[in-house]
Amino acid sequence: MAGVPNPRLQPLPGYNFSVNIVTTAFGVPVPLIGDNYFSKVSGISTSRNTSAVQAGAGNMTTYHLPTDISYSPLVLERGIVAGFSPLTLWCTTCMSMLMGGIQTATIIVYLIEPTTSAPAMAWAFYNAYPTKWKISDFDAQDSKYAFESIEFSYSYYTRIY
Repeated sequence: MAGVPNPRLQPLPGYNFSVNIVTTAFGVPVPLIGDNYFSKVSGISTSRNTSAVQAGAGNMTTYHLPTDISYSPLVLERGIVAGFSPLTLWCTTCMSMLMGGIQTATIIVYLIEPTTSAPAMAWAFYNAYPTKWKISDFDAQDSKYAFESIEFSYSYYTRIY
């Protein structure tokens, strides 16, 4: 149509994001406040697995039928903070199986719109718990911050907006 503007959708920058982690205590949601600053989020990935089935005369046709869905582990990285933060305490409890075992959480990753600073997209990871906790190498010849990488398994995730 002539005269109708065609707004072009602009890609969002990947550097402007935030993370919220909400655990539950006695059935009450408990956000890990002040402990959600991460420098990198990775692993937001879904795969639809398939099963190959041969059909037709001479098995010349292969159909790939959908089966289950698999999710990559969610990985959060940040500089190590001194002391015991709420996230550190939760991860330590889950990894050591203290206090009755694994306590799951909902992790929400927000991608922020740069001009409004409002969340533009968000993904929620349900029944998440830490499965791997890695501390970066300490090297006196390299002037980098010490980092920790926490890998989470979860039941499923969904884009919530």
